[in-house]
Amino acid sequence: MSHGSPVLRAQTAPRRLADLDVRRGRVVPLTLLAAAGVGAIWLVDISTDPAYGFAIFYLVPIGLASWWLGRTSAVLTALLSTVAWISADISARSSVPVSASIWNGITRGAIFLMLGILIDQVRRERIALRSVDVHREESLVLIAHTLRRSAGEIEAAIPDLTRAPALSAAERSAIDELRRQSRNFKRFADDVLEVGQLEAGRFRLNRARFDLSEFVATLVKETDRDRLQLVAESDPIWVDADAERLRTAIEHILNNAIRFSPPGATVHVTVGQRDNRARVLVKDQGVGLARSHLHVIFRKYGRVETPATKDKMGVGLGLYVARLIVEAHGGTVSASSVGLGLGSTFTLELPLASHQA
Repeated sequence: MSHGSPVLRAQTAPRRLADLDVRRGRVVPLTLLAAAGVGAIWLVDISTDPAYGFAIFYLVPIGLASWWLGRTSAVLTALLSTVAWISADISARSSVPVSASIWNGITRGAIFLMLGILIDQVRRERIALRSVDVHREESLVLIAHTLRRSAGEIEAAIPDLTRAPALSAAERSAIDELRRQSRNFKRFADDVLEVGQLEAGRFRLNRARFDLSEFVATLVKETDRDRLQLVAESDPIWVDADAERLRTAIEHILNNAIRFSPPGATVHVTVGQRDNRARVLVKDQGVGLARSHLHVIFRKYGRVETPATKDKMGVGLGLYVARLIVEAHGGTVSASSVGLGLGSTFTLELPLASHQA
């Protein structure tokens, strides 16, 4: 683990080298373009009344060169701008001593240089942060594959454990906890891998037409039939969707409601349709949300930590995955809450199938 993944390095190293080669190939022509911009500003400067100062406009090619090309191009552009300003000032204001024009130009040149260096530093920090993000995502994918394999091995070993004779209540409880934790590991691994596919667009929806009411009813039974109470319309609600991906999205919302509700509290699930949209409402009696939390929870790694949730916090991927899946279907997912401690309602909407039965 400490040496990284050879596969990931093999995939990313050539791409980074190719990007570097492309960037190097563009530096010289773009630097010349920045110099041409300085020349254009100089021509305007010397042909305009001396009462109008044009020094501020030299900052434009300097800033662009610094942001897109780096410090060397920025410094060269700044020096060229300084020389251009001094020559324009000498030619336009003959009454001013040359030494004064040179001194004023040097002071402006110092400003030009500092601006170029500062913008380049911001650019470097931005690149460094993006690199950290890339390494983090690569590490998470590697961890996800490892966890998925380990969870599979644990699941495969559990049946042999349960067949042992005369298991005590404590041993059976430990086996159940082992099964629950292995499923949590697998869910986390699936979330990380799902995010990568959804964000990169490397997926295809295997759509099929099915009754959303019946589909959600099955999920309720499989998730927690004791704590989830379902209310659904008697008529079928037909949708065209990828059943497996939609299952993932709805399971995340259901599990989230259960996890953040008091033990034994009922979570109400309603399936219906409104304005040609299929709708699933999940209303819990849990910790609730403040207004500022409503959009954070659907972001990547979006976590809302309060005294009531600090012991139940996940990594912040579940609801983000749910949002990506629902939006890929042309739907929406949102949350509402009266306030902290007053429960939350999650609303998932999907387009109805073209032809309702």
